[in-house]
Amino acid sequence: MDEIKLPTNLPENISQKIRSDGKIRRIVVDRIKCIGANSCVAVAPGVFQLDDQNLAYVTDPDSTDEDTIRLSAESCPVLAVLLFDADGKQLFPEE
Repeated sequence: MDEIKLPTNLPENISQKIRSDGKIRRIVVDRIKCIGANSCVAVAPGVFQLDDQNLAYVTDPDSTDEDTIRLSAESCPVLAVLLFDADGKQLFPEE
């Protein structure tokens, strides 16, 4: 398995997991931005869940395809879901 580089711009309070392959390799939830809208869970329930504080966290990053993961990130009204490639480059939202 290739080394997955750590992004330099990660928020302080996050939930994150690494995918085993594909272009999207790191899924991050910025838990400070998260408002518990539940849209990421509605789109990709295997990847995201809400905790007892009503904040999203990453459960199983390999449970669905990359298109669904991207749609779940795009569905977040506050852009709290961040997607990165293996080199640590942010894929979504685009910088």
